[in-house]
Amino acid sequence: MKKRFNNRKRLARHDFYLPGCPEGVKVPDSSPFALEKAMKYLKKQLKDSDKMLRYKAKKEYIKPTTKKRELMNEAKRKEAYRQRVSQRVEKGYVWTAMTKYGAM
Repeated sequence: MKKRFNNRKRLARHDFYLPGCPEGVKVPDSSPFALEKAMKYLKKQLKDSDKMLRYKAKKEYIKPTTKKRELMNEAKRKEAYRQRVSQRVEKGYVWTAMTKYGAM
């Protein structure tokens, strides 16, 4: 037979909210359920505030010239893609102009 946890308090998001601290949460009681919920809420909070992305970006130092080179390579790739797409569109494409009286 399964155990039922009827005496467990239902916790809402505001129970974990710590005013003025986007990197922290409070754990309302000592139950493992509350701790798991608090961890879940903390992860969501960090994801929403982009804190985790900044921490991951600081893991490794990237030289400014390397960043610039990567940005230039990305811009070149995007431009080449745009050119390929425009060539496909223009190759064998019939342009029509719709006017008030129909196609010309």
